[in-house]
Amino acid sequence: EWIEPKVVNAIIHALAEESGSLLVFLPGQAEIRRVAEQLNAALPSALAASLQVAPLFGELSLQQQQQAIAPAPDGWRKVVLTTAIAETSLTIEGIRVVIDSGLSRQAVYDPNTGMTRLVTRRVSRASATQRAGRAGRLSAGVCYRLWSEDQHAQLAPFNTPEIQQADLTPLALQLLRWGCQSPDELSWLDQPASSAIAQARDLLQQLGA
Repeated sequence: EWIEPKVVNAIIHALAEESGSLLVFLPGQAEIRRVAEQLNAALPSALAASLQVAPLFGELSLQQQQQAIAPAPDGWRKVVLTTAIAETSLTIEGIRVVIDSGLSRQAVYDPNTGMTRLVTRRVSRASATQRAGRAGRLSAGVCYRLWSEDQHAQLAPFNTPEIQQADLTPLALQLLRWGCQSPDELSWLDQPASSAIAQARDLLQQLGA
């Protein structure tokens, strides 16, 4: 199911019903571009006349990112279309409404193929709470979640730690450089799987590292 039409409808509804600017969470750049195109085509002229639509994701230049997080000019509103980059730390002045697609895109290592691929997944409940908290950082806010209460109850409580789903070959090489023969010699916030470390070392041996 395509998420973009649902997101566009939610944006138009929020613009009509709420005040202030909007922060819209989408899984990736492709969805951001499609939502921007569909929104520009669907916006009533009365709303479009004083509205800025700004993308925000990691591959943008610093100047483009700064433009996205800058407050809207007086008399204008802003719709910031973002990935999980805005989930923490960023505070965008004037954001009163968050629209959350409930999706994120993560890099996941597949040990069967030895390749890392991008996977679109449901966010965790912790991430959903974090995203909702971006609304109304400086005043009361509203969050639109584009999923049901039943679906919310089925979300994972927390995100999977990156170390448990990433390619650990660079880490294994770094540990060997430090003279660390086993990850058990170190204290970890999240312990890497011994099988993943073993596979990473096998690959290093095959590469002659």
